[in-house]
Amino acid sequence: MKYWTILSATLVTALALLAGCGDKADKPAQAASQAQAQKSNTEQQLVEKYNIYVDVSNSLSTSFQEARESYVESQLPPLQAKAPLTSLRIQNDILVDRSAKKLDAAVAIDAPLPEIDESAKAFSAALKVLSPLSRELNDYANSKGYLADNGDKARQMNKDYLAALTTVAQAEAAFDKGLSARDQALTKEAFEKAPKDTAAYYRAGLIYHGKLNHADARTLFESPNDPKALAAFEASLALVADSATGWSKKTAEQSAQSGKSCSGGMLQINEFIGQSRSMVKDIRNGVFKRKETGAMAGLPAYMRSSSIVSSANRYNQNFANMIGQFNHPLC
Repeated sequence: MKYWTILSATLVTALALLAGCGDKADKPAQAASQAQAQKSNTEQQLVEKYNIYVDVSNSLSTSFQEARESYVESQLPPLQAKAPLTSLRIQNDILVDRSAKKLDAAVAIDAPLPEIDESAKAFSAALKVLSPLSRELNDYANSKGYLADNGDKARQMNKDYLAALTTVAQAEAAFDKGLSARDQALTKEAFEKAPKDTAAYYRAGLIYHGKLNHADARTLFESPNDPKALAAFEASLALVADSATGWSKKTAEQSAQSGKSCSGGMLQINEFIGQSRSMVKDIRNGVFKRKETGAMAGLPAYMRSSSIVSSANRYNQNFANMIGQFNHPLC
């Protein structure tokens, strides 16, 4: 699952330009006003472009990288076998053209985001190659054409489809990397600019440190028994907890002053921190080093209580719940 959140951004209204009546003394002021208006317009365009890019990623609850992995693991083996095909699933077909259209719209906005723009262009181009193959295979799968020809068409298209899907997955990974860099820079800037020991400061801290922890979590999930990965995860989690303590205090003060109840979303915040701490405890206890036995061994990974996959899924959902709530007024 991919969890991105659109950062709140204040759109600056362009200044109205009043033409001077030929007074030379007004020209410097007019030039400054025009420069400010141009800057404000660029900022608006950057916000619009960035939010479209984020929307593309948010729309893909299943990434193309995950779609490719699923295709290779579940669809490819029966396609490579000689037995008649009995099922076929093509993921994300409806989002191929839709994502390319959004990417093109964002790229066309005349405000540069160098860390994302080029990868967005490559992502869109790859999607356009995938599009006709995905559409044809999806129609074939939905109409169960494989029951009529035993899967011959799917086998004939497999090489080209998998190659196109692989290119899309690689382009998406590069796009995600650029988006992550931009997201990290914006959240860091918001945190560093917020006045210390204020609600805004702790709110920004929860978002910034939460995303640092999310990055550390990805490394930890890949190597759950790596002491360095665990230490980094614990360090950023401690920063999240510190921000949570400050945020809880400030929202309580706000409630006392206004007379209105304000939870500040602490239920979601505490759930995220609590589950993360439980995961750390499990790692220290060697839970993810154990091999499942008996009935547990036969269950899918996401159903095994001690599985790192299960913990990762819960962590990602709790992270999404915590960060996502800050896109809406909490009090």
